[in-house]
Amino acid sequence: MSNRRSLKQRILKIALGAALSAQIVAFGVAPAALAAAKASAVTVDGVGQSAWTPIVKDGAVYAPLSGLSASLGAVGKYDGATKTISIQQGKRVIVLQIGAKTAKVGGVKSALGNAALLIDKTPYVPVRFVTEALGGSLAWNAAKPAYEIDTRLHAFAADGHTSFINVYGESVIAATYGIASDFSGGFARVKQGDAYGYLDRSGKLAIPVQFDDAYDFSEGLAVVRQDGKAGYIDRAGQVVLSPDYDELYDFSEGLALVRKGDSFGYIDKSGKLVIPAQYEDAFYFSGGLAAVQIDGSYGYIDKTGKLVIPAKYQSVSDFKDGLALVQTLVNQPGETVEESTGVFGYLNAKGEFAIPAQYVEGYSFSNGLAAVELDSGVAFIDKTGKVALQTAYAEVGDFGDGLAAFEQGGKYGYINKKGEVVIQPQFDIADRFERGLAHAVKGDVEGLINAKGTFVAQGKYVAPPASEAEGK
Repeated sequence: MSNRRSLKQRILKIALGAALSAQIVAFGVAPAALAAAKASAVTVDGVGQSAWTPIVKDGAVYAPLSGLSASLGAVGKYDGATKTISIQQGKRVIVLQIGAKTAKVGGVKSALGNAALLIDKTPYVPVRFVTEALGGSLAWNAAKPAYEIDTRLHAFAADGHTSFINVYGESVIAATYGIASDFSGGFARVKQGDAYGYLDRSGKLAIPVQFDDAYDFSEGLAVVRQDGKAGYIDRAGQVVLSPDYDELYDFSEGLALVRKGDSFGYIDKSGKLVIPAQYEDAFYFSGGLAAVQIDGSYGYIDKTGKLVIPAKYQSVSDFKDGLALVQTLVNQPGETVEESTGVFGYLNAKGEFAIPAQYVEGYSFSNGLAAVELDSGVAFIDKTGKVALQTAYAEVGDFGDGLAAFEQGGKYGYINKKGEVVIQPQFDIADRFERGLAHAVKGDVEGLINAKGTFVAQGKYVAPPASEAEGK
């Protein structure tokens, strides 16, 4: 079992025929955590923003118009004579008035909980309202502490070209390139001809198309291959590391996995090999620990390379929410189980079973819950091991955005965390919701659906060749 990321993310190759949503929801209502938070750092799609700092006023988070607009890949303008603010991203336009409690989004009037402000002649806009009006989301991370903005843009391929759409199905960045990935670390990989480059959120080609192969950005660096050599580039597109290994992987928690021959190790951002290439298999660091394979079994090392959890498990996962899924041949009572199956349980960072090894099948935690297989069907447990949701379904996917796909009568729908069916079974393929949308197939239609089960971008479904479908 390995969690090394695929370097070629799946791109939806379907004909564009999007039914664009024109409805506007109520934006800008700040939850208590946001309202109570003080001015702090801000990230956009995981990238820290140093050019501007948010402020909190009257229980709402504000940002300077120019800074927020640029970070979101939008164009912000201010007319001092009329005190009018306009923010445009793609065809979507937001219009606000300094001091006014209403705004217009796409020409539709919307209530505004907190009016735009003028501070020292600089226009400030409510971050939550603007972000959500453009299809994004805003959250407060008390652990960092920082405000976290997710633009929720999705790569969507149509007629051989990939555009970027928001959660309303509107094209934000036009279809210019044949292949493109979702944004990661502030950039999206694009392919033109046989070479790769990187777009920024404004749609500008920030790093020219020049690489034979390219990976997503992670922790400010991305792996690229050019003229037969692999290395790491920074956000300016400059090669900053060219370590001599057979394979390079993303940085995670300051260390990157590398392969030399058949063995794996870890380097730091100076390129120094800090953990020798000595493992049969290895995972990314998560929560200060990384899973490694020694003599056919898995355990966990810390960042010094010390084996802190013995290598005695058949398969393992990353730590998520402080717990890691492991498969063992010895159940919690200490009985040996069949080698062909094993049982699954969840370890804490001390290597103790926080949730006993007792499940025939188990899955990693997602949205605070983990799916396990019981005789009565798939159930979801919380971090204490308590069954939070028992379903009657034999096939249920992970929760994403509070929804999980399930199968009934050969069709797929979605349930919420209460087990309530919120999208009726109707799809032939239904993937996990991520950042507001999910990929789905219904008959000869393939596209992206929203939380109501409505296609916001769609086209004709073309089944993959049999060999590809079978994973050959």
